[in-house]
Amino acid sequence: MENMQYAEELARDYLVFRGFTCTLQTFETELYTDIGKEFQVDKILDFIFSVYIPKFQAEKLVGLFSFFKQCFSSWSETMMLDTLLKLDGSVLRCYIVHALRSGRKDKVVEFFGMNGSDLLLKSSDWSPWFAIPYLKNPSMGPQFHVYFSNEWYAALCLSVRNIFSEIFCDTHIL
Repeated sequence: MENMQYAEELARDYLVFRGFTCTLQTFETELYTDIGKEFQVDKILDFIFSVYIPKFQAEKLVGLFSFFKQCFSSWSETMMLDTLLKLDGSVLRCYIVHALRSGRKDKVVEFFGMNGSDLLLKSSDWSPWFAIPYLKNPSMGPQFHVYFSNEWYAALCLSVRNIFSEIFCDTHIL
């Protein structure tokens, strides 16, 4: 972490020295919104559960998991990558459930419009989910009931915390 801060300071000094004020402003903005957040689990959880899901920022949620899958796709530990992929699907389902609970079926339809093809390519498990915005009360149906429970949400939050903690425990930042 100290190496990261030192590198950021060097970059700032260089940009100031060269007079790249616009670039410095962009650099500062990107540091502030850095999705990796120096691999701090609590900050990642805040992004997922306090920003991206409640504020219906599906594209950023998808981008976050794409970022991590790309970062860790060369791991020899394929079990961890498989777990990350499953977690990605669960977090996206959480987004859909939150949108429906908030009365925002339009966000669910928009989500499937933007990501539906990719989801179907990943897994056929997503097929029934395409009907969810059109169901009268999906939380009562046997297929979706579990996803609307507080227990499932709590387990998801814990799983996200655990997997990112394990991933970052083995990650060395230069």
